[in-house]
Amino acid sequence: MKIAIYYDWINQWGGAEKVLLNLLTIFPQAELFTLFYDKNKCDWLPKNIKIHTSFLQNLPRTNFLAPIYDIAAESLDLKNFDIVISTTSNVGHCLLTSPHSLFVCYYHNLNRHLYLNPPSILKPVLNIYKNIDQIYAKRPDFSFCNSKTTQNRLKKYLHLNSQIINPGIDTKYFTPISNPTNNYFLVVSRLVPHKNIDYVIKTFLKFKKTLIIVGSGRDEKRLKIIANNSPNIVFTGQVDNKKLLNLYQNCTALICPQVEDFGLVSLEAQGCGRPVIAYNKGGITETVINNQTGLFFKYQNQKSLNIALNKFNKINFDNSYIRNHAKTFDESLFMLNFKQEINKLYG
Repeated sequence: MKIAIYYDWINQWGGAEKVLLNLLTIFPQAELFTLFYDKNKCDWLPKNIKIHTSFLQNLPRTNFLAPIYDIAAESLDLKNFDIVISTTSNVGHCLLTSPHSLFVCYYHNLNRHLYLNPPSILKPVLNIYKNIDQIYAKRPDFSFCNSKTTQNRLKKYLHLNSQIINPGIDTKYFTPISNPTNNYFLVVSRLVPHKNIDYVIKTFLKFKKTLIIVGSGRDEKRLKIIANNSPNIVFTGQVDNKKLLNLYQNCTALICPQVEDFGLVSLEAQGCGRPVIAYNKGGITETVINNQTGLFFKYQNQKSLNIALNKFNKINFDNSYIRNHAKTFDESLFMLNFKQEINKLYG
């Protein structure tokens, strides 16, 4: 069988990229298709993968190209493949495949800027595009998704029925240590506006405990201005896997202030036996057990987070229980379930 795997763009590292690696592990003979690819930012990608890019590859990276992402996706030549697997949070359902192909779309999310956070000034135009996008959504033969949260969005906005296959983590790598230092709180995230890290920083300017922020992104400069060189707030930038593991293992807790589509980062911390303090909405509510593997807060603001931090100190979390919960989301289960579903559908 000839297998193609599509992913929207390959130029960063995060939870969706980890799922892409899992798919490439399941189907090592697959060819990889994407809108554009930056090899300088993708040392995590296996070297033997054959990569196909769209006409966007040779154009400057700019948000003004977003309206033609669907056209770029349609331009990819997938006619000779038996199975096409799209892993996407943008235009992966727009692909054109042959009638004989099995086309499966695995959704991490919908197009955030079209459905979840549309710019007000563009709403009239975006409403027209939504109607077109609902037609695109009928192209895949089957739809999978990462969480109940995403499943509900697909039903609401695209009128799609989808099957949940939770992604997972490498629980053999993300493991606890005996005596964690337990002297700082941790945020691990891309530094972009919708991750809402700003109110965490504002909270810790007054809370005075150490906060370590791992990640980079276009919002980094603004967040550092808010932090105002406070000695208890540390930005590390991107770190390697070994350093990240150490930070997870020794933190007091991981803080997740955003609405996650699923939330692999929270599972990585739990795999290390560390609890999570999270905003009580989105996919993270499917991976954290309140008052047992973590603690939820109600509103995305300083007051609500501060209440949670004070309550956190009064709860005695069982690190072994947290670890065992994370093991139910091992990536081997994701790969097994995904491969079984593909084999069943193709058969």
